[in-house]
Amino acid sequence: MAECSSRARTAGAWRSWPRSLILALGLGILVSLPSLRVGLLLDDLVHRLALSGQVASLGDWGPLTLYEFVGGPRTDPARLRESGLLPWWASDSLSVRFFRPLPSALLTADAWLFDDAPFPAHLHSLAWFLALVTLVGWLHRRLLPPSLAALATVLYAVAAAHLFPVAWLAARHPLVSALLGLLALAAHLRYREEDWKPGRVLAPLALVAALFSGEAALGAVGLIGAYEVFGRREGWRQCARRLAPYALLVTAYLFFYASQGYGARGSGGYLDPIGAPGAFLATLLQRVCILVGELVVATPSDAASGTPELHSGFAAWGALATVGALLMLRALQSRLSEQERGTLRWLLPGGLAATIPGAAGIIGGRVLMVPLLAGSALVAVLILRGWAAAREATLPRRHQILLRSAVVVLVLGHCVLGPLFRVGLGVALGRIADAQWRIAREAPPCAGTMVMVAAADPSISLYVPAAMLLQGRAPRLYRLLSAAPHDHVLERTSPEAFDLVVSGTPRHPGFWELVNRDTPPPIGTKLRLGDLNVTVLESNEGGFTRVHFDFGRALESTELCFVTWSGDGLRALTLPPPGEHLALPYSRGPAGL
Repeated sequence: MAECSSRARTAGAWRSWPRSLILALGLGILVSLPSLRVGLLLDDLVHRLALSGQVASLGDWGPLTLYEFVGGPRTDPARLRESGLLPWWASDSLSVRFFRPLPSALLTADAWLFDDAPFPAHLHSLAWFLALVTLVGWLHRRLLPPSLAALATVLYAVAAAHLFPVAWLAARHPLVSALLGLLALAAHLRYREEDWKPGRVLAPLALVAALFSGEAALGAVGLIGAYEVFGRREGWRQCARRLAPYALLVTAYLFFYASQGYGARGSGGYLDPIGAPGAFLATLLQRVCILVGELVVATPSDAASGTPELHSGFAAWGALATVGALLMLRALQSRLSEQERGTLRWLLPGGLAATIPGAAGIIGGRVLMVPLLAGSALVAVLILRGWAAAREATLPRRHQILLRSAVVVLVLGHCVLGPLFRVGLGVALGRIADAQWRIAREAPPCAGTMVMVAAADPSISLYVPAAMLLQGRAPRLYRLLSAAPHDHVLERTSPEAFDLVVSGTPRHPGFWELVNRDTPPPIGTKLRLGDLNVTVLESNEGGFTRVHFDFGRALESTELCFVTWSGDGLRALTLPPPGEHLALPYSRGPAGL
């Protein structure tokens, strides 16, 4: 009996503050360890190129503008297509520019302090992550009973959603904006509930800093708004007065954002509410369901981000899981304390609102740093209160089985599969980074124009050439002909030209195709890039299926180097004679695309 009592006291001690926070931080570090060995990859390479000055003549990227990829005064799509930094099918209206000067400055500081060493830069990201978990722990402790707060903070710390912000330097910005945005929420709560006068000023100031860090800050405004509307319930006049400073800041931010051309347009990866409002709302709802599915049952949205054909299935599962969670919460209402009911009354709608800004971009767990505050609180309530209810002898056997099954699903998803996914994908990202540099080192040398005939994975089609440039072995010019995730057939039509045919039905758009264009190029599209003339001969709703490429010179010229992705590296192509064809089978790249 004494031993059992001692074990119970030990378990109870870990549910109390600050030991519960130490446990959450320790587990968060543990599942982040594989992320610390990930090298520079994907947009990290583009950022290093911009900071190195090697592409200064092609754009206006700088220490505070690393996330303004295309669409700026000196980075119009036509200019970047001509230079080879964008593929030929990139839309004339393509604009992908994000106002994130603070994260840009932090990445610039990394490059200045650590040069090309990624490990200390990852420690920098880890510090932001641990600070965020600490703040979330403080908020959970304030909003929930001790046992629920402890579990909610642990669930937040080990969530798979943190994978990319910790492992990928270019994706650090959600940690920065979420930390500052939640600081605004924390200051606002103290001001409203404790009459802490500094909070009246610090909350808006923290929000300004968050808005300088990324769009995730808008999610924090959703939480503050939900707190005033559903939490305080003091009437609309009082609510409007309390929210006025935040409304003014958000209005000014959105006006500045729009007037300066920030945001994403002309891209199928991002949503444009002005150009196509109907499609925007339908796709936004689908993406919100996918993200809520990760919040509720830890279904990793990163698994669907690069595969559009999976979105409908993930969205249906997310909607089903959300309905199940709400029904479970309703069944447990009588067992919740007044504090729990009062917190969830505003935290859940606020968390749902906080998913909307992230759903407008390329979905993935990295956009859930703010709504995960609410998601982890909900799941903690469902697990602990659901398990306690299932043990009540007065509850019908069928209800006990249903509750226990639901709790097992939640525990399995959030405490086992989610962390395992985070660890496993962290290891995989390290391998992708290593593969990019290896493939760049082993790529066939080319002193003229390197023509990548087919490569669906952007880790090959975009970032390997960037790695070659950083290694000092880049070709004079680079062209990508197709990123379709299908087999191809190259049909030689003349000494200077060939048709590239995309095989297979139905035609699925590739991830890199969607990012660079919102609709497929129609039949008859013609484009001239230097000596290269491009004509789209056949196309459908999935993308182009036959394109004619005329290089204006014999294809055997030493000025042209034709390569393709072959499964483990770039392979030099020997083109067939006129009238013949060459089959190019599709193979996935290091990122699995």
